[in-house]
Amino acid sequence: MFKKILNTFGTKIAAAIINFLIAVVLSQTIGDVGKGTQSILLTTITFILIFSEIVSGESIVLLTPRHTFKQILIPSALWSSLIAVIMGFAIGQFYPGLNADLVIHVAILSLISSLSGINFRYLIGKEEIKKANYNTLLQPVLIIFTLLIYYVFLKKTDIYGYIIALYAAYSGSFLLGIWMLRDEYANLKIGKKTDYQGVLKDLFKYGFLNQTGHFVQFFNLRLSYYLLDNYMDKGRVGVFSNAVSLAEAIWIISNSIALVQYAHIANTDDRRYAQKLTLDLTKICLAISALAVIVLALLPPQVYIFVFGDEFGEMANIIRILAPGVLLYCVFLILGHYYSGIGRYQMNTFASLCGLTITFVLGFTLIPRLDVAGAALTSTISYSVNAIFLFCFFLKESNFKWRDFILTKTEVTDYFSELKNQFFNKSSENE
Repeated sequence: MFKKILNTFGTKIAAAIINFLIAVVLSQTIGDVGKGTQSILLTTITFILIFSEIVSGESIVLLTPRHTFKQILIPSALWSSLIAVIMGFAIGQFYPGLNADLVIHVAILSLISSLSGINFRYLIGKEEIKKANYNTLLQPVLIIFTLLIYYVFLKKTDIYGYIIALYAAYSGSFLLGIWMLRDEYANLKIGKKTDYQGVLKDLFKYGFLNQTGHFVQFFNLRLSYYLLDNYMDKGRVGVFSNAVSLAEAIWIISNSIALVQYAHIANTDDRRYAQKLTLDLTKICLAISALAVIVLALLPPQVYIFVFGDEFGEMANIIRILAPGVLLYCVFLILGHYYSGIGRYQMNTFASLCGLTITFVLGFTLIPRLDVAGAALTSTISYSVNAIFLFCFFLKESNFKWRDFILTKTEVTDYFSELKNQFFNKSSENE
């Protein structure tokens, strides 16, 4: 399992570096307003995916060991297609923040992304983490390659370069997923209606519980984008979204750990083992993330101006405000994947609802008054509430004490020894 975590972490670090370059290219070529439009566009795709993933989301990981590929793929793909059509129409009618031509692209891209996600989650459910990681890494690689051609070599400055890049990334990831699951696709046959009744019920049952939490958490994490767009302008969204992207890069650590943790817990029935595993992984995650947060918070405004452009100097202050919440949210991610792994998605929903309450109360009051600083303060308090909620419940049901989450000297030594062994073993294998 440790080796899978390292592979996932390495992949996510590589993806984060490329995503950072993507943000730099977009900020330098289309400015803060263009970057704001890009953020709204990508956030809206994410919004549609929340509904698609009621059937095609994380519940696939939980159900992969229990059902065939055919039973999972067909209802998931049909549901995703239906949602893309419905949500594309709804957004076009009720959200004026995107032009009509952009809405069409958003709907199509959400469908391709959802289909790619089905392959990805099936691989995770089979604990084929390395294949899933390569599939994930392909997306930012294709995006940056396309952006460089469009914006640097062709010297264009409109948002359509990013849209083309998303088409390339999502389609490439989908096709790679088909190749990775070629045996399953080769044997794919549409069966009888009765073949899907049981799995469809399970997909909706677990998916609805999980996506309710994701729906709430989406607004918890991204409502500030739309509020800034409403009260200020897309330029402010661009500045804030860049700061959020950098701060949330810290979550690469916890997401790398949580991805393997989730697959591991979903494939075991030993509740006590799952709790002890979650405790250990939370401690590791907090220790490493704290160091990363400190480094990021110490960077001066001049760094952001040099990298992104003159409009982005405020990012330094925004990140410092976000830092405490970003660190505590790492706890939420690990504990949240524990509850997802045991099928108790409602716990994540309850935690997210607490955070969303904070976001609504503070977002509508602080953002009109404090601009991006108000958005950052709203986010950090909301992140903290999410983490504290799950932390209290996890302590109560696991019978751990809060001091059990503090790393001991012996544990640090053991972790470093394990890390060293993994690298030495890998070197020996390469030789």
